[in-house]
Amino acid sequence: MSAEERPSQAIDDETIQKLVQAAKEAEKNAYAPYSNKPQGAAVLSADGEIFSGAALEFCTYGGSISAETACLIHATSAGKRRFKALAIHPFDWPAGVVRQYFVEFGADISLVVPQKDGGYKLMSWKEILPEYFSPVNLEVVADEKAKQLKG
Repeated sequence: MSAEERPSQAIDDETIQKLVQAAKEAEKNAYAPYSNKPQGAAVLSADGEIFSGAALEFCTYGGSISAETACLIHATSAGKRRFKALAIHPFDWPAGVVRQYFVEFGADISLVVPQKDGGYKLMSWKEILPEYFSPVNLEVVADEKAKQLKG
């Protein structure tokens, strides 16, 4: 992976491999009787810990939980709030709501995207969710309302 392919949070190849492997292992625990598409995911916290999660499908569909959401819940339940990267196996682009969940914790998080040559490319959330809405948007609105009240 070349330097220009890496987002601002550089992650070494060994860590990427560990993250991808954790996602592959999580896939084994997925519960996907309706789509028959088991999926695992793993997120790398800012302090270097890896948390995995598996997809959970339910007959109501709407209550199903993606692997990406499951690993985010796992990490935040352990008190993590800053993240470096997310890997998904087998890879598929995260749904819009999942992209929004992750941008809540920072738009500089990287998505590990497999390449045809067997390598990986890191893409930032800024790239896969342009013009995103984040907590900063709420702060701007609050600041503007405060100015109006003072005005």
